[in-house]
Parts: sequence; C-alpha cells; structure tokens
Amino acid sequence: MSRLLETTFRPMRRIRVIGLGIVALLFLTVIGIHIYAEVFRYRLGQLLSTLKTFQVEETPAATILNLRGKYQSNVTDDGQCSEEHCQFSIALIEWESLNRITWNHPWAERPRYNLVWGLRFFGLRINGFMARLHVEHGKLRSVRVWFFPMSYIEHAYADGHGFLSGFLIRAGTVGNLRRWAGWRQVYEHPNLLAWKPSACTGCSGAINAEFTWQVSRDEYVRALDINLSCITRFRDCRSPEEYLPRAAEVLKEDAAKNLVHGWDKMPCDSRTAQILGRDSDFVDVVRVKSVKTGDDGYLVTDFDVLKTLKGSKSMLSNIDFPKEFATAIWHPDSSPEQRLLEPGSERIVFLSKMLDRPSVESGCALMASTQQTLSAAEEGIAADHSAILGDE
Repeated sequence: MSRLLETTFRPMRRIRVIGLGIVALLFLTVIGIHIYAEVFRYRLGQLLSTLKTFQVEETPAATILNLRGKYQSNVTDDGQCSEEHCQFSIALIEWESLNRITWNHPWAERPRYNLVWGLRFFGLRINGFMARLHVEHGKLRSVRVWFFPMSYIEHAYADGHGFLSGFLIRAGTVGNLRRWAGWRQVYEHPNLLAWKPSACTGCSGAINAEFTWQVSRDEYVRALDINLSCITRFRDCRSPEEYLPRAAEVLKEDAAKNLVHGWDKMPCDSRTAQILGRDSDFVDVVRVKSVKTGDDGYLVTDFDVLKTLKGSKSMLSNIDFPKEFATAIWHPDSSPEQRLLEPGSERIVFLSKMLDRPSVESGCALMASTQQTLSAAEEGIAADHSAILGDE
C-alpha cells in the first residue's frame, strides 16, 4: 500500500517542485530586471549630475576630458581630441542587446514588444541617453543631451488598446534663438526656450529645451533636469512633459501668460535690441529712402546703408513691412510725427532670412538709431555664437 501511495504522489511532488522552481525563476527574473533598471538609473543620474555642474564658456577643457576618460567605453569621438578641440558623445543604452536583436532579426519585433509590454511595470523599458560635448580653445563650448524613452500609451486607438511609444527629450546649447526672433517669451527669458515640435518623426511626442551660453545656473539645471523616476517607477511616464518637468514648467508659464504667439507684444526697447541683435540674420543702420504703400503693408524699396552690423547689406531691398510700421513710434515718449517708415529717418533694421530673402519677423524690426539701442544691438551681436556652433 505504501509503495502504491509513493508511486502515486511522486509525480505530484515533481510537478510541485517544477512549479515552485518556475515561480522562483520568474521572481528572480523580475527582481533582476528591476535591479538592472535601478543600476541604469543610477549610472544616468551620476552622469547628469556631473553635466549639471558644467557651465558653457567657463568649464575648462581638462574637466571635460576627465569625464571623457571616465566613460571611455561609452564614448564615440569625432576626430582627434585635445584641449584645443574635441567633440565626443557619451551613450548609455538600457537593454541594448534586446534593442539590437530586432535590427538583425525583424521577426523578433513582436516577441520583444510582448516581453516589454508584460514586464514594463518591473523596469523592462528600453531607454537610451546620449550626451554630446564640444570643447574649443580650452573651454566647454556646448552641451547637448538626448533621452529616448519608450513608454506605454493607453487608449491610443478607438478600440481602447494602447501601444509602446518612443518619446524624444532634448536639451542643449544653441548659438542663438533665431527661429523665435521677436517672440515675447524670448523677451521674458532670453537665454532659455522650452517648446514642443508640431510633428515628431519616428516618435509619439517630444519636448525641447534650448539655451544659450549666457543661460543662468538655475535655467541650465532646469533644462537638464530629466525625471529619472520614469525609468524605474511602476507606472510609465506617458507624456514628454513628465520626462522633462522643470523645463515643461517654462512652456506652461509662457502659455498661461499668452506669450507663445504674439510678436506684436514685444516692447521695442534696448533689451529687445540686444535680443534681436543676437537672433537676427541681418542688422544694419540705415536711412529710409523710398516707401511704397500696398494692400497688405508697406514696401521699403530702398535704404541708404550707413553701417552694416551683421549679415550682408546686399539683401536690403524691397522689404515688406506690415501696416503697423506706418504709424508705429520707437518709444512711448516720442511724438506721433516720428514714424518708423518716414523717408529720410535713420533706423536700425533687424531682419531674418527666410527662403533666401530678408523677412520681417519682429514687431521691432525697425528701431530708432540711438546710442542706447545701437550699443544694445552690438552687445547682442557679440553674444551670437551660431557661427561657432552651427545652425541648430
């Protein structure tokens, strides 16, 4: 009888042991995944903390090259590297092997999707981070970071099902803010701009923070303050703003103040002259010679160029100005007779380049040429580092 019972229960014990083994293996796998995510978060946090201590145009090249040596196994150089000139990238990729498998084996895309979908709560998320640094003449010239997280978006389709989505989080140094020349939010904070692109090729959402070399310490830290809890938290971060929350606050504050769209609200003062000097493609001191009236505005057909401050004077002809410029005055205390487009008047003209033509992109594209506005414009021109950093 005992032999019969033993024969009967032995397979059951084996099944139980196998079941416990599978449970233990799954448990250890989940724990291992979470520990791996915590390690990645720690490594990324260490790198970000170091980057936040830097200051563009101040941090010496030796400090940057020391960072390069610390992360040598993750570094990609662009040519030779020295304290006189060095450009390199540091890349930290989470689950890189899992990401690469689909490059060589397209059939693995669906299994990988299911695996990440099922275990994302425990930290199985494919995240990538890259920092790019530029050293020139013994100093840090620019810092740029990209964070490529993958998250789960619920209710993406009409049937209520979601999908794994990639976001693009970017922050970095720019030479100027020419794409926003004359916008009020730049007047409010001239060296930091947060914005969301209207389209995101290859991703489902993005947020950008751009800053100049004159950015304040607080603004610089805000731009690089990626929310690392998104890597390990149980619930996915499901919007770009969650990944870059402090920079997103700037965007939210601008929207609350109705600053996002409104170039006509820019005060035409010396602060604006300095900003436009930096962000415009053409800056000249001119004497208005000839103006024609049209249905949509005023065409300045000719200038006498008294002094070229920035760009090429050969572009200064047949400039269209909106109707507002006909009666606009350069300062609240000026008399109504001091019209900006008055033939014979001496002005500073700030223009942008659009489709290889000069374009009016600011409500302060014409300002009276005074010593104050001229000095401010020249200061702004000196602050423009786009020739060094290239177009961003």
